[in-house]
Amino acid sequence: MSAIASQFIGLTISLVQLGIAVAQGFYYYRTFPRDKWLLKCLVVIILILNTSATVLTGFMYWSFFSDCFRSYSSECQAWETTAMILLFLAFTVPFIVQSFYCHRVWIISDKNIYITIPIILSAVSSYALGLVLIPPQSSGAFASDATLKLSAAGAFLSVVCDSMVSLSVFFYLRPGRSGVRRMDNRIRRITKNFISMGFISCLLALSICIFYWVNAFAVIGGVAMVLRNSYANSVLAVLNARKPTSRPQRMDVELPTITMPNSR
Repeated sequence: MSAIASQFIGLTISLVQLGIAVAQGFYYYRTFPRDKWLLKCLVVIILILNTSATVLTGFMYWSFFSDCFRSYSSECQAWETTAMILLFLAFTVPFIVQSFYCHRVWIISDKNIYITIPIILSAVSSYALGLVLIPPQSSGAFASDATLKLSAAGAFLSVVCDSMVSLSVFFYLRPGRSGVRRMDNRIRRITKNFISMGFISCLLALSICIFYWVNAFAVIGGVAMVLRNSYANSVLAVLNARKPTSRPQRMDVELPTITMPNSR
C-alpha cells in the first residue's frame, strides 16, 4: 500500500469517527446536564482538540496535493509546522483520555496506588516520548529512524497502559465481586465499553509497532489518525454508558377525605 493510499484511508476513517464523536458529545450534553463541570470541560476539550486535529489533517493534505506536490517552495514549508501541531495533538488526546481512565481506576480500586501508579507512569512515559517526536521545522516530521523508534516505543507504552486499565476495570467490576452482583446492567454495560474500547486502542497502538517492525512506515500516519479519534470516542462512549439523569417526577398524592360527625 502506498503512502498516499494509507493516509487517505486513515483520513476517511477519522472523518467518520469525528462525526460519531460530535454526535456522542451532543448526546452527552442532552442526557447528562447535571454532571460536574470538570466532566463537561473534559468533553469540550477532547472535542475541540480532536476536531482541530482532523481539520488540520485535511488542510495539510489538501495544501500538499493542490499546491505543494513535488514543490519545495518556502510557502510549502509551512506543512512542517502543521505536522508538528498534529504530532502534539496526536499524543495529547490519548494522554488526556488515559489520565481520565487512571482516575476512574483510582476510584473503583479504592485508591490502590499499586494499580494506578503503573498506569499513570506508562501514560506519562508515552506522552513524553510523543513530545520528543516533535522535530524542528527544518528537519520535518519523522525524518529519521530514531523518531520512528520513539514512536514505536510510545505506542508500546500505550498498549501497556490500555491493557492495565482494561484488566483493572474487569477485575474490580466483574460480577463475582461483592456488591456488584446486585446492581443492574449499568455496571456490565460500562465494563463492556471499557474493555471493548480498550481492546480497539490496544490493537491500533500495537499495529503501529508491527508496521514499524515490518518497515511499513507509510501506514503509521494513517493508523495514528484513527487511534487519536478512537481515544476520543472511547471516553465519550464510557460517559454515555451511564444511566441517564431522570427528571424529578411530579407525585400527585390523593388524601382521603375524613368525615366529621355533626355534633350538636
